[in-house]
Amino acid sequence: MIIKSATPEDLQTILTWVTTPQQLKFWGGPALTFPPLPERIWQEIGATSQNTFTLFDSQGNVVGFGQTLFRVPGTVHLGRIILCPAMRGKGLGRILCEQLIQAATIRYHPAEFTLSVYKDNSPAVRLYTALGFNVLSENLERNSYLMGLRVMDPVSDTESQPHP
Repeated sequence: MIIKSATPEDLQTILTWVTTPQQLKFWGGPALTFPPLPERIWQEIGATSQNTFTLFDSQGNVVGFGQTLFRVPGTVHLGRIILCPAMRGKGLGRILCEQLIQAATIRYHPAEFTLSVYKDNSPAVRLYTALGFNVLSENLERNSYLMGLRVMDPVSDTESQPHP
């Protein structure tokens, strides 16, 4: 499995996994337009070649997608994580998240990662918890959690300080 910068063309495959307005909202948030068109969604999610990634299997098939969004100094938000439905439950979510964290660590050197997840998305909540994320807050209106992961500084084995 390898992660690469995503392209709008990758979204053509990814959007075949999102077939209803509810699934689009569940994956990308309430601001996305249905039906999803790759070029429009690329713009709506603020995608760039530096913050948006596609996971490919060894045959070059698109199997996952996610974003690393630098929103608050010292914090990178992981967003719009999705896996090919046929590949779910096979450990690819862990691989995708670990590679997103690695890519963002190299680029931004954050002290913390955050992500939002719907509370009833039990497989995702279990995965994020297994990766070390903790619930930071709960959004009752959206029925979701904001989860966070503090990053350890590999040199000193202490929590890193935010980088500008």
